[in-house]
Amino acid sequence: MLSCKRAVLAHNHAHPGVNDVKAYKAIEKFVEEGKIRSIGLSNWYIEEIDGFISQVNIMPALVQNEIHPYYQEQAVVPYMHDLGIVVQAWYPFGGRGHTASLLGNETIVKIARSHNVTSAQVILRWHLQRGVVAIPGSSNPDHIRENISVFHK
Repeated sequence: MLSCKRAVLAHNHAHPGVNDVKAYKAIEKFVEEGKIRSIGLSNWYIEEIDGFISQVNIMPALVQNEIHPYYQEQAVVPYMHDLGIVVQAWYPFGGRGHTASLLGNETIVKIARSHNVTSAQVILRWHLQRGVVAIPGSSNPDHIRENISVFHK
């Protein structure tokens, strides 16, 4: 049994899997049996979501995609929201070698300074104001406190 009570079906955006619907339907059985509570998708976009959800019984609860100020997904986020699907940012601070560039971005730094916050707080607030779930990873207690303090003003 999955300990987190959630399953995520991932696929590579450039090469959708031929068995995605079959795999998802197998996961749906676990929901029906009460073994998991919800199903999510990773790396799904507008081009493929409609055809996919028309073939399954349970609407995905969440879609996790790469989203950050350098990769904003301006069309995908509202589209998923209109379907009732929660959007989660994978790499909310840029990841894949972009974190330092994003946190040091001149515009973001300027916004952060004007509000007396950090660049990370500006980026997290940007995600949240768009209705995107952002879960930054950190083992640094100061960063963790900073990351949860985005609504202090």
